[in-house]
Amino acid sequence: MTHIALEGGCFVLSASQFCRRKDYPPPPEYVFSGTEKDLTPDSIVCAGGSVIISPSGTVLAGPNYDEEALISADLDLGEIAREKFGFDVVGHYSRPEVLSLIVRDHPTRPVTFTSTSEKTDGPC
Repeated sequence: MTHIALEGGCFVLSASQFCRRKDYPPPPEYVFSGTEKDLTPDSIVCAGGSVIISPSGTVLAGPNYDEEALISADLDLGEIAREKFGFDVVGHYSRPEVLSLIVRDHPTRPVTFTSTSEKTDGPC
């Protein structure tokens, strides 16, 4: 989630489910592949981990792995713009004249080298 927040320059609100064995129907309707004998009704079978992360990668709330919980955080929406100035993945320094993606619908050679036909005079 931190990676998504940093790369996207956005707040990430990740909601993950938390549940115990008692939240599911009793066997044989639902069996946790070979672990059923080790589980008590209060055994955690899905640990949750909901979290809120800022565009700078700071964890603002969570993750919580112990119980059902509501998490919240105060968001500074100005942080989005500040982080986009520092790392803008498709922004002002994007170089389409240097790097591009071409998708062809037929087989082709995986690597092709190209160069300009004219050489320029002067120092490189």
